[in-house]
Amino acid sequence: MSSDRIVITGVAINTPIGDTLDLVGNNLLSGKSAIGYWRNFDTSNIYSKIGGQIPEYDIEGKLHAFSNRIPDIVLSRAEKVFKQTTKGVQLSVLMAMEAWLDAGLFEHIIDPFDCGIICGGHNLSDKYLLDQQKIFSDEPEFIDAFSGLNSLDTDHSSSVAQVLNTKGFAYLVGGTCATGNIAIQTAINAIKVDKKQVVAVVCPMASFHPMMLHSLTILEAICYSQYQDTPTKASRPYDINRSGFLPSEGGAVLIFEQAEHAKNRGAKIYAELLGASVNSDANHLGDPSHEGQVRVIQDVLKKCNISPEQVDYVSAHATSTKLGDIVELKSIKRVFGSHAEKLIINAPKSLLGHTMWASGVVEAAIAIWQMRQGEFHQSHNIETLDPAVELNVCASGNVKKEVNIFLNNSFGMGGINSASLFSRYHG
Repeated sequence: MSSDRIVITGVAINTPIGDTLDLVGNNLLSGKSAIGYWRNFDTSNIYSKIGGQIPEYDIEGKLHAFSNRIPDIVLSRAEKVFKQTTKGVQLSVLMAMEAWLDAGLFEHIIDPFDCGIICGGHNLSDKYLLDQQKIFSDEPEFIDAFSGLNSLDTDHSSSVAQVLNTKGFAYLVGGTCATGNIAIQTAINAIKVDKKQVVAVVCPMASFHPMMLHSLTILEAICYSQYQDTPTKASRPYDINRSGFLPSEGGAVLIFEQAEHAKNRGAKIYAELLGASVNSDANHLGDPSHEGQVRVIQDVLKKCNISPEQVDYVSAHATSTKLGDIVELKSIKRVFGSHAEKLIINAPKSLLGHTMWASGVVEAAIAIWQMRQGEFHQSHNIETLDPAVELNVCASGNVKKEVNIFLNNSFGMGGINSASLFSRYHG
């Protein structure tokens, strides 16, 4: 077995439609939408009042549910961290603990300097900072005593590292909506170049607040002029009446491991990571670039020595914007040529909404689950297919198909294009 191979041995996810991979996957197959009305802040001053929000979450109960499943010392470290951190960090730590447990890593003695944490995200504490600013304006002495630390995005990666006792590295990368794949690319470098054995890629939930949502409305990026009374119909990639994306809470963790190390310890293996690629349009705006998307997909195929004809499925970025959905399909058609007509393509955001910086890893986790199940969810809310759509976007129902290799696209504001490639694991 090549020492360069990388596999996924642990997965955790938390979205408005479930906090386990099986639950999220099955809810997607049944057509359950994550989109509803925002509940945790006042929407009276903003146009778009809908998005994806996780239900009331018993964080303390979830933490204590790890009792007798993980070493006591790990639980003790988590309890200490939870006394000093924000809800967002706590949710990231819970996902990381779940993924580490899923990978069976608590059962094995591994040099902590051979393991690392990559957190994918930015602006992770925006709402917390705005809330602290309100307190500061009235009574400066009553701000959170840990606000100097809790305001740092790196508190996510450092807190996870503290709980899991990983000492190889712990830092954060970001690239708007392409962040997930950037984090995956960084994990590849850590394993192949720096020779780490295990890397946890942690993508926390975005920190939504009214000002952020209103600014995206001004940019006409999110849906606000339609479907405010029917939230579940608002996210509609490929439909002629799509009018913007739906922001949604959601995060995920993938455990990447050097394949030989995973095999030697008898780990369960979900899939193999073949590679990833990132490029830039040299443009600070949010305009999608056909050239940039084509190049990044071509590059990841070339890196992995995979021909276009070997790819079976594309987990599309497909955010439900007028321009973006079609540009991506044209890019796919350009790269894959006549084989594009044989691909199955679906839009996770039609049900999940857009989990922003976490989307690349959230959607990779879902795609891995679907590949293992042999069934891919419908792209929902396509009532009138856009005539410009010429490929199979799973418009009419779930699709059952054996998939061996899939492409995971993520394109971010600021001209950041990314793609990752995964396959079934064949010893």
